[in-house]
Amino acid sequence: MIDPRVTKLANVLINYSTEMKAGEKVLIEAIDVPENIVCELIRLAREAGADPLVTIKNNRITRSLLMHSSDAQLQTIADVESARMKQVQAYIGVRGSANITELSDVPDERMKAYQKIWWRPVHGAIRVRETRWVVLRYPSPSMAQSAGMSTEAFEDFYFNVCTMDYSKMAAAMKPLQQRMEKTDKVKIVGPGTDLRFSIKGIPAVCCDGKLNIPDGEVFTAPVRDSVNGTVQFNTPTVYQGTRHENIKLT
Repeated sequence: MIDPRVTKLANVLINYSTEMKAGEKVLIEAIDVPENIVCELIRLAREAGADPLVTIKNNRITRSLLMHSSDAQLQTIADVESARMKQVQAYIGVRGSANITELSDVPDERMKAYQKIWWRPVHGAIRVRETRWVVLRYPSPSMAQSAGMSTEAFEDFYFNVCTMDYSKMAAAMKPLQQRMEKTDKVKIVGPGTDLRFSIKGIPAVCCDGKLNIPDGEVFTAPVRDSVNGTVQFNTPTVYQGTRHENIKLT
């Protein structure tokens, strides 16, 4: 029996985030996640009248591909995935990992080749610009460990956040968005951080579960050349298998 929380999450992704319609195609890309979330995405996509395409990936296999890859091989993969991405109207990326640092020992030159030849043409140029897309991490023991929580407690926390009413959140964000769009000068002060800049005339964007799950930020950007000071990012993060922490910019 499928956990009802999984069904609720799949419903958010199909009917809210990507808003699948009859006759449309959705690519479901699942990386190191349980079969049940993929099965529910397929079922709910078909209930909406959409046609799901499914790709199952594994980070250990991806590591092996990258460790032993040639540029020509990466180009072939990119060509195949680009052709498929052009056929769909939506993309759902569900990403898990038993080991969040699985790609950490892939040589820099191969990671750069992967980004340039494979990822950017498929995802940066096509998926991001031409599809309705949403991506999310799926809970795993390694994520729970990183959060300093038990697996069960982390799953409870995860599903509570990821299955919330994002349409209600979207409405609640509007006052902050409006205030930010009326704001000129911003000052941020914290441990290791003393930063000043202007956001005058820069749009503020509500992140309300359409592109990422979980979600909840209202973001903008500084006026170019208005930034002055120092910022330190005090939350560690892992990107493509490499851990980054205490990054400081002046």
